[in-house]
Amino acid sequence: MPSARKPGRARPRKTRPAGGAAKQAPKRRATPGATRASARAAAETATARVSAATGRTAASAPPSADSDPGADRPADRTIVIEQYASGIGCQMRQKKTLRALGLRRLRQRVVRPDNPAIRGMVHSITHLVRIVEGGHVA
Repeated sequence: MPSARKPGRARPRKTRPAGGAAKQAPKRRATPGATRASARAAAETATARVSAATGRTAASAPPSADSDPGADRPADRTIVIEQYASGIGCQMRQKKTLRALGLRRLRQRVVRPDNPAIRGMVHSITHLVRIVEGGHVA
């Protein structure tokens, strides 16, 4: 049986630290979007400097092999991934892989690019997900 509090006894008040020192707010980190924007702006300025030095504009420059990373690949293929088992009770690494694929609930399907990185993620959690091809489970 739990002990009851005595009616005449109040809880002690929490006191503030001596000297009136206020709690310091944690330092904020830069947002990832701001970092990307500043990096993008720096890249554009570098491109403008190079085009000014060569006397060409970016539009008149001939296309290079590394300007289009998908030039040597066939058309971008995609795969449909379906979660058919719960991540409850799985290792944290496997749960994070589910989240990274964009899967949150059972029977949810997501479309992802068909590349080795995504295939490796699917391979690491084959007991939780399936690759769906043409509406049928492969």
